[in-house]
Amino acid sequence: MGDKIAELWQQLRDAGMPEVMLFLADGSASRCHWDNTAQLGETRVALLGDQERNIVRIVPISACVGIGIASPKGTDPNAYRAVIQDRLASKATA
Repeated sequence: MGDKIAELWQQLRDAGMPEVMLFLADGSASRCHWDNTAQLGETRVALLGDQERNIVRIVPISACVGIGIASPKGTDPNAYRAVIQDRLASKATA
């Protein structure tokens, strides 16, 4: 599943949406920008700020269980889906 998440994220980045929510195996979620990832050998990792522990978590994207795009504050997520669909569709036709 994680390889699919990395692949989806690359496609989202290419469509102009580099910031996503990563859903972690422990049930938490964290916002992360593509620029806050690193390639370690063959493994792409997300560098996530953990304010509770005052650390930077290094999480393999392959360990994530889901990915999402946060809607802007004050925007209905159901309505924001159309914006995401338009961006992805325009990237697919480009």
